[in-house]
Order: sequence, then C-alpha cells, then structure tokens
Amino acid sequence: MSTENYQILALKWRPKKLNDLIGQDHISQTLIRAFELNRIPQAFLFSGPRGVGKTTSARLVALALNAEDKPTVNYNLESERVQEIIDGSSLDVIEIDGASNRGIDEIRELRDSINFMPVNSSYKVIIIDEVHMLTTQAFNALLKTIEEPPQHVKFIFATTDVHKVPQTIISRCQRYDFLPLTLSDIVNRLNFILKEEKISFEQEILEMIAQKSEGSMRDALGFLDQVLVYQNSDISKEEIQNILGIVSDVILFEISDSIHAKNAEKLLAILDQIEHSGFSIEEVLKNLIIHFKNLILINLSQTTLLRVSPEILKKYQAVSYSWSDRDLIRISNILSNLYAELKHYADQFVIFQLTILKLIHFDKTIDIQTLLSNASEESPVVKAPESVVNEKATPSVASQSSASNFDEIQENWTKILKLVRSKRASIAALLSDCILSEFDGTTLKIISYDRSDFNKRLLEGSIPLIEQSFKDRLNMEISVEIVIDTSVEKIEESKNLSIEEDDAISIFGGKEQ
Repeated sequence: MSTENYQILALKWRPKKLNDLIGQDHISQTLIRAFELNRIPQAFLFSGPRGVGKTTSARLVALALNAEDKPTVNYNLESERVQEIIDGSSLDVIEIDGASNRGIDEIRELRDSINFMPVNSSYKVIIIDEVHMLTTQAFNALLKTIEEPPQHVKFIFATTDVHKVPQTIISRCQRYDFLPLTLSDIVNRLNFILKEEKISFEQEILEMIAQKSEGSMRDALGFLDQVLVYQNSDISKEEIQNILGIVSDVILFEISDSIHAKNAEKLLAILDQIEHSGFSIEEVLKNLIIHFKNLILINLSQTTLLRVSPEILKKYQAVSYSWSDRDLIRISNILSNLYAELKHYADQFVIFQLTILKLIHFDKTIDIQTLLSNASEESPVVKAPESVVNEKATPSVASQSSASNFDEIQENWTKILKLVRSKRASIAALLSDCILSEFDGTTLKIISYDRSDFNKRLLEGSIPLIEQSFKDRLNMEISVEIVIDTSVEKIEESKNLSIEEDDAISIFGGKEQ
C-alpha cells in the first residue's frame, strides 16, 4: 500500500451506494425501497452509536436524491455531481455540525437560505450531524420548517443521543435506528479491504481489532490503520495487544479464575501485571464488566455471544464456575458501581485493586427461602413466657428512643458515606459494603463481611473519622464498633441483589431510547 497521498481507510473505503452499507440491512433495504417507490420523506432522523454509518448513510441519501435528474439509487459514480457530493463541494448538499452551529442565529440563517432553489440538483439537502447538540431555541426555530419545508428541501439529522432530541422534532421525521455491528460484520469487511489492498493478516488479529472496536466500523478501520504501520514486521499477538491497549481475554479469565478459587497470591500477581502494563484502569474495568456479562449470558443459556470470536466463545462455554446467576449479577453490580465512581478517585488503580481483592471473600448466594427454612428446622419455636411477651409488647421509652435514632442513622447513612469519602475514599468504599446492625443509644455496630485482616485494620483505624462524620452530620455522639461476620451478607441478599436501571444498562450493554 503506497504512502503517497495516503488516505485513511475509513475515508477511502466509505460506502458510495446504499447497497454497500455494512451491517445495517434493515435500514439500507428500507431506504432503497423508498426510492424505488418514490416515497421519500421530507426529514430523516438517523440515530445510533458512533461509527456505525449514520453520517455515511446521510451522504448516500443525498447522492440518491441529487446524483441524477431524478431520485434513484442507481447512479453513475463517475459523474460530476457525484464527485462534488463525495468531495463535499456541492452547493446543494449542506453539512452542518450541530455541536458548533447550535444557536438560534445559525438556524435562522439556515431557515432563510433554504428558500433559494438548488443550484444544479433536484433538492437542497441539509445534513445536521449531532443534532441533539442544538439549543432548545434552535429546535423551536426548526419546528415549522421541518413540518412544512419547501418541496425542494430535504432534512437529514444524525445523532448518538436520540433521547436528547425533543419529541416534537422526532415526530416530524422518519426515524431509523442504527445498530452496533457484529464481530463477523466487521471481520468480513476488514478481510475485504485487506484483500483489495493486497495485504495479508492473521484472522486472529482481525478478530482482536473487531472486538476492540465494540461494534464501530470507523473505530475498527482506525485500529487497522495503526496496526498496518507494522505490516512489514514480524509482529506478535501480544505486541498488537500492547499497541491497541487491548486487555487480553487470558487476563480476564485469570482474574475470574482467581476470584472463584479465592487465590489471593495469583490475583495479586495479575493485578501487578496490569499496573505495569500501562493499561487504562477504566478500560480494564469495562472489559471485566463485559466479561462477567458474558458469563451471565452463558450461565443462562449456552448461546452465541455478540462481538465474541468462536474461539473465545468456546472458552466461555467451557468454564465450570459454581457461581449462580445471582452471584454473577452481584459481582457485575459491584464492578459496575465502581466504574460509575472511578472518575472520583485520584489513584484509580488502588481502588480497583481493593475492589478486586475484596471479591476474593465473596460468599455464594443462598436462596433466602432456603435459609429461612433451614433456620426454622434447626431452631424450633419455643413459646415465650407471658411476662416476656408483655414486656416486649410495651417497649421502654429508652428503647423507643434508640430505635428512633437508629432510623435516623439509617436514613442518613448515604450522606455519612459522602462525608467519609471526601476525607478518605478508600474507607468509604469499604463502608459501602458494610451493614448497620444495631444501635443501643450510644454504640453503633457496623458489620463487615470482609475477612481481610488488612481491611479490618483499615476500618478499625478509621473509627475516629467515622464517629466524627456522625457528629458533623447528625450532631450525635456515637461510638462505632466494627464487627466481622461473614454470614450477614447472605441474610442481606435482597439488598445486594437490587440493580438500578443504569446498572442494568451498563452490565448488559443496552441503550436508552
């Protein structure tokens, strides 16, 4: 491949006809059919993640509208009009960046200019990329124009955050939702491009690139450009991983293996390797969340995983962890919560290391009904003396006061954790997985299920900080006692299993509409 006047692959191999669009057949075929029937809407809305073909599709629609004297998907790629649109020099196809032209003045100017007829085409096509960045006033200025535009004008909007686009705009457009590309879609396209460029590459490396791109063709071609710099070298798989910052599936499986086997020595060695490899902790954590998501899906059903190669799929199908679905969800929840909070920590590796090591002491979930049933069988009910019953029925004023204070402590626990986090984030992280047990009016028992002697010493050494936080927040003199009891976590199962909507989206790679 010549380096003279080098053009990046994402531009050089951008599709030039709707039939060439990769991985979006549900969209390309619908658009082709619309042109065949001449049922073309006044405004399109293309939504979806980055790098999946939204802007490319907008330009392809512009080509189909203006390449010939009438709308058609069968146009001559060598014609002057086509070259002008592809080069971005056509006066009748106007591309606007919504992020930098987001104000009402720019939209008013655009609204005035569309009243003029096209220069040498059938339509004046307005493409607004990242349309969700427009201000509310700008959207309002567009409303009437989109609903009843001049016959010679077509609008095409593209966005990665469709939920930020007002419903009044969406309802005036024909909406198309783009999907992340599958691993096979990306690998097949990379193979095609490399064949045309007369370059050979190992299939395993292409699968690594496709997996790293997370469904984005643009990212995949960008990574391929990086790798091609080394095409004349005898480059290894490990070197490719270092170049692209790819977290090896070997590392991910070693982490989960060590956690499951409670092998602290091996896990520390892996974490040391990660620290010295130069990996982004955020990237490692994101890959680890995806790894446990895949374990959940495989545990539910031996199914094909999206964006996972057949070789790695076999690894997932071969694992024999004793974790239940609930265990895996709880681990994923812990990792997902850390991912959301990671940006608040100056030393991200320390909090990552602390969390991963804490998972070694993770106890498998016991079904709450089974637990209660076993407790009932082992502890037969003994009728209490009437005097005791009466005493319990009329609690003392002191016990009522303690209960009231304990309720107040529980209600403010999240705010107490924030106070502690502002002074010592690592202690707040440990406390967030503890349980408030009981309060007798002076002493609050906080139960930790963490067996680590190191973490226990950390908590006990921070008792003055915790007590001061209670005083600052509640104006209460409270003595704190740390109790290690690993059985408590099982009883608190319903609490640990709760997953917020944002956690579920993060764990399973979904998207909001």
